[in-house]
Amino acid sequence: MIYVRGILALTALTLANTAAGFFVFGQQQYTAPPVIWTGGDVDIDLPLQLRSCNGIGVGSGFLRCGWFRQAEDYTIEATDFDFIASGSAPSIEMSRVIFEQGSNSLLLKDGSNVPDTGSTFLDPGTWRQVDGNVSVTVNAIELQGRQPGNYQAVIKLKGMESGGFIPYTDNSDLIFDLNIPDRIQISGLEDVALTDQSLQGDIDFCVYTQSGSDFTVRATGLNNDFLLSGQVGYQLRVGQGGSMETLVPGVDGQPWNGSTQQYCGGGSNMDLEVTVPSSEISGLQPGVYKDTVTVTVSVL
Repeated sequence: MIYVRGILALTALTLANTAAGFFVFGQQQYTAPPVIWTGGDVDIDLPLQLRSCNGIGVGSGFLRCGWFRQAEDYTIEATDFDFIASGSAPSIEMSRVIFEQGSNSLLLKDGSNVPDTGSTFLDPGTWRQVDGNVSVTVNAIELQGRQPGNYQAVIKLKGMESGGFIPYTDNSDLIFDLNIPDRIQISGLEDVALTDQSLQGDIDFCVYTQSGSDFTVRATGLNNDFLLSGQVGYQLRVGQGGSMETLVPGVDGQPWNGSTQQYCGGGSNMDLEVTVPSSEISGLQPGVYKDTVTVTVSVL
């Protein structure tokens, strides 16, 4: 009887030390909610699940994870960090990608640096299924000037249990969808002050459009017409590069080229000129005459 107990103990010890390692993701594919770029950095989080344990599979049967109830270290590797356009536009590279699970934090990509993570062992903390997360960042500077449209990235994630006699690997696709709208932004407009000695004033401003698309300018006075205090007529002209056009109240003007940089990189790409004809002030009573102009830009 003593001899038999010794054999049983030896058999159990051998099984525990030579069992296959098991690793599996909760799903073979995870999809993040679609994101529309609004002008800043894009940050996307995608939760996922995984299990890394000593055994030949899930469940509590003989030699399975629930039979050993032992966690095993694992590794994570990833490839394919580009957003691909649905059309012919150039791809957009992810700026930063991080995998997190429990107390583990693993940098998968940082700028042009893609670390070799195949030898970085992570402890899941339990033999049961655990929650993880992959966070993706695309810096705003990478998106400015990009062609509008839909872009998709599919990160190929590979996980491997590292402690078993027969290591086990699994793969999962992480899908990210990004929409870049055909945006337009006007900035830099300020009040223009005129006097009876200086009947003309001008101001520089910026119009930014995604990918530098053309745009038009439309302007209206407080009561549609260009009139100061409802009495004094004035003219508005806009343009760029020395070429100017006279605006008609409420009517879109000719196409102009948009800047691919928000706020024109601290500069401007458009001129606005206000002129009061001298005939309009003849016999005019002293006072302050003003109007509020609404300037609307529309991408083409």
